[in-house]
Amino acid sequence: MRYSQVRAFHAVARDGGFSAAADRLGITQPAVSIQVRQLEEGYGLVLFDRSGGQVRLTGAGRGLFDLTSQMFQAEERARDFLAASKALETGSLTLAADGPHVALQVVAAFHGSYPGVRLSVSLGNARTVWNEVLEHRVDAAVLANPADDGRLRVVPLARQDMMVLLVRDHPLGGRPRLTLAELRDQPAILREPGSNTRRILDRALAGAGISVRPVLELGSREAMREAVAMGLGIGFLFERECVGDERTLAVPLAGLAASSLDTLVCLKSQSRRRAVAALIETARAVGRANGM
Repeated sequence: MRYSQVRAFHAVARDGGFSAAADRLGITQPAVSIQVRQLEEGYGLVLFDRSGGQVRLTGAGRGLFDLTSQMFQAEERARDFLAASKALETGSLTLAADGPHVALQVVAAFHGSYPGVRLSVSLGNARTVWNEVLEHRVDAAVLANPADDGRLRVVPLARQDMMVLLVRDHPLGGRPRLTLAELRDQPAILREPGSNTRRILDRALAGAGISVRPVLELGSREAMREAVAMGLGIGFLFERECVGDERTLAVPLAGLAASSLDTLVCLKSQSRRRAVAALIETARAVGRANGM
């Protein structure tokens, strides 16, 4: 039994004639007839009733057609599987993030599994990243504390504590933990309105009836860290954002432990794409590694 003979038989049985089968296979009608005849002669079977100008399956033909249908369906599934796998050997994804630390953990995990897929990451504040997702400008985003929205698929990645960032010789630096009350009237460097850090801090201060003394408003974590290091005031960052500068130290802020939830978000309509689905599975693995 040759594959070409089985393929010709299956095409004739499926399409109801030799001419239609030839068109589907891209070969001549005589070539199809020869392949089917050789199959019949090789096994001593009559697979088609050719009387009356029509081509109908015999009993043996129907039995074989059931088997070849399963065979070619399996072949099609295998082809789909291989094509899907190949699609992740190359390609690209665009990712937005409101902070680099958790986002790059996801990127590193994804790159380890799919090194041929290029990931482009843009950074912005929470409001900007939210809009980029909803306006289809990126494939997915790493975003803290996203609002409930039925259009989005959300995967938890990590929880983070809010920290008070101090210049290393600050009088409050010796405390294992600081309360909001201890920060009353302190000169403070704040993130811009709309940032995740600013939203959480403002809500906590308002709930406690406490105010700090804003001296500077900055649009990036790096600028805040530099301003704190220069002694301009205290700052507020999440725990993963505080490392890497010996001029400053970070003290946990009581009542704001695990106050920020980093997530991977994408539009549900995007999640059916093979590459985005792989990114979601990667994010789930990262979340499990972070205790989510």
